[in-house]
Amino acid sequence: MASIDTYVTKTGSTMYRVRVQRKGHKTQTATFPTLRDARKWATMIEGQIIEGRHFPVKSTHTLAELLDRYCRDILPRKPLESRRSQMPVMNYWRKRLGHMLLDDIQSSDIITCRDEIARRIVHGKKPIAPATVIKYLNHLSHAFTIAVKEYQWIESNPCARVSRPSKPPGRIRYLSDEERHRLLQECQRSMNPYLYGLVTLALYTRLRRGSLFALTTQNTDVVTGVITLPTSKSGRAITLPLIGEALDIARELASTSKDGYLFPRGEGDPWCHYKTAWLKALKRAKITGATFHSLRHCTGSCLVQAGVPIYVVSRVLAHTKVTTTQIYSHLDVRNLKDALTTLAQRLSQ
Repeated sequence: MASIDTYVTKTGSTMYRVRVQRKGHKTQTATFPTLRDARKWATMIEGQIIEGRHFPVKSTHTLAELLDRYCRDILPRKPLESRRSQMPVMNYWRKRLGHMLLDDIQSSDIITCRDEIARRIVHGKKPIAPATVIKYLNHLSHAFTIAVKEYQWIESNPCARVSRPSKPPGRIRYLSDEERHRLLQECQRSMNPYLYGLVTLALYTRLRRGSLFALTTQNTDVVTGVITLPTSKSGRAITLPLIGEALDIARELASTSKDGYLFPRGEGDPWCHYKTAWLKALKRAKITGATFHSLRHCTGSCLVQAGVPIYVVSRVLAHTKVTTTQIYSHLDVRNLKDALTTLAQRLSQ
């Protein structure tokens, strides 16, 4: 878009300065003695830019610069666990493509890295899962999107033309009633005195691991029995009631807290102080294929099997879409049975 400014020279004559600015192109300027000439030149330059005769200015920023600024500006807005899981991803892209200018990075470069990630072996046992490959691409894509929209360092996102691998059909691992009882018994026997409380609160509240470790004597009101967390994985605030044994455990933890947190955190990642005890409890309970996140699935499955409407379960689990909660819908066959019974009665008439 062109702008024309008028100014008076030292000799008293009037001049017209033209400035033509267009996103992605170098600013063009010129000065003319008449307004007519100024407008004519502005129209000509804009037409040349549209025709492609003026080439965009190439970005001088590297991917490493972008990732550094992204980690400084954007990552701190995310939950602690998200930041921890995203840092290795940022480090990978910095190592592989960090030296390249943003405008020099093509979709083919990202595709090569995508295929390299897919072939990687984890702990010498199995290749990277498709979901992990998607995570690597999505994090890089978001950084490029920020570079386009907020920093205006580049014109387009090269990740937009890179396909993601397909995820295999998901398998929701939740605990049966028998498994849950065995696990809780083993947690009570654990050398870690906080493991039972951690697992029980996870089952009663559906909170993710990071949110459980964020519980403090300030955001956990043990008088009214309400948890209030300012943020979560989805970026939303959490307000959740504490019921039954979960409230009793929260009161006990709050009364004995030494650092303000319900669950002692220690140095570094809080989960490091509980992981070994958790794995040993699973082993003693003879439970395989389960992770700590399976407790959240267990909460969802129990609600559905108890006949709680799917949209209510969705709100309890804080899913942004009801379709996400529908992975549990197959667990409640009673409505289907009633419907098919009605159909059978109608057909037999």
